[in-house]
Amino acid sequence: MIRNGKEIPGGSTVTTEVCIIGSGPAGITAALRLQEQGKKVILIEGSRDYRNPGKEASWPDKKLLYDGVADGLFKTNESDFLIRPYAGSGKYPSERERMFGGTSTHWGGQCRPLDPITFENKRVGFASWPITRDDLDPYYAKAATFCQLDSDFTAEHWAKIFNDNAPGSAEVPHLEGFDTEMYQFMDYNNANFATRQFDGTTIGDSAVDVILNASLLNIDHSNGVVSGLRVASMDDETPPKKAKEFTIKADIYVLACGAVANARQLLLSNAGNEHQQVGRHFMCHPLTIEPVINLSPGFLKGPRANLMRGAGWSDQKTGVQVRGKFSPTAERQAALQMGSCWFDVDAGGYYFEMAPNEKSFVTLAKTRDKVFDQWKTMITWELTEFDENTYVQTTKLFKTAVNNLGGEVSFAPWHSIKFAVNGHHLGTTRMSSKPEDGVVDANLKVHSLRNLYVAGASVFPSAGISNPTFTIVALSIRLAEHIGKALSS
Repeated sequence: MIRNGKEIPGGSTVTTEVCIIGSGPAGITAALRLQEQGKKVILIEGSRDYRNPGKEASWPDKKLLYDGVADGLFKTNESDFLIRPYAGSGKYPSERERMFGGTSTHWGGQCRPLDPITFENKRVGFASWPITRDDLDPYYAKAATFCQLDSDFTAEHWAKIFNDNAPGSAEVPHLEGFDTEMYQFMDYNNANFATRQFDGTTIGDSAVDVILNASLLNIDHSNGVVSGLRVASMDDETPPKKAKEFTIKADIYVLACGAVANARQLLLSNAGNEHQQVGRHFMCHPLTIEPVINLSPGFLKGPRANLMRGAGWSDQKTGVQVRGKFSPTAERQAALQMGSCWFDVDAGGYYFEMAPNEKSFVTLAKTRDKVFDQWKTMITWELTEFDENTYVQTTKLFKTAVNNLGGEVSFAPWHSIKFAVNGHHLGTTRMSSKPEDGVVDANLKVHSLRNLYVAGASVFPSAGISNPTFTIVALSIRLAEHIGKALSS
């Protein structure tokens, strides 16, 4: 069921078992999994109803409500990071959306689990997780089923599938010091979580009570318990004004608005920030704006190139496609104390795992928005010597490996490179064993509030190299099962 928040009477109270704030992959996955368990769920989305004609119509509201201050590297690299519209934006990747479906409305569908080393404490400057890859593996399997993907991501598995369809068409390439990692792509035309069918139904046709045009104003809490949410709708004017304000009361609340908005909402509500960790350690997967690799042609040929480029295969039933990437092995990452990376051997680009950095953060700006009169966002992005080390070490490793295969490769120097964020926003409410080190525990519950949880990539203590959405789905399935058991006990 989908309804509009402006239809809810001002001053009224809406009750439920679970209220989820945010309609991106994290929120929709958790909501569907909870309603499958028979739980009463409300999912609220702050944007007005822009299902038709699409996300372009939502950009004026996004500018009004997402505007703020982008500092640090944003000043020169992406000064309009918080609000920029992205259709036809060329070399700049997509970032945030304010509409039903969230960033899945522009998501490319690329999926792969995080590597085990991402969770471990083996690299200086890279935080470990309070859970292991083994802990998450059962939920990765469930996420693959949920997203209609194959649960096997190994290169050998996909080479066999290629060869079963066209004998001799694929071979796993071996590059010294690197793993050959396969990524599956959900059908791009069906990657929007707001419209895609999961287990035969869309979120709008499910039992979940979806309320569009319902912006969270404040998380009311005291003595370690959230007592309710103050929520407001907008009118139909251009630009909009606040229409009505109402309250939502639930047993459990899940904040799932993305790494930037999750931090801002907690800061606006003075929630979960007893140790000044909310908003800290903003991370991304920095992507070179211009080509930085010069690689001799013919580095990969024939069946090896086919597997890496996904040539000649796609699943006609699900629309799933695959593509390979070379990423440094865990052994090399630990030995060289570096993050992971990708090299785009076709376009000359470079994309890497940023190290957590407390000087990259989200906080509140000193100006207010013109719709709800709330403090705007301020975000600062900085790279560190750990990131430079990752670039220097991985490019040396790649050059040596390519040279050994008879190829030639050269790279631009670190300080000449201009990076963009690349649409993956991580950290800011990270998972930790101790409250002093983060915002949520291993079950994604805010340390200091017994009935508030956070979902999405904002809980990642370290970035890994894989696109985050598949892990977001796995964590959201895990969260839904945890909440379902808590409500049933």
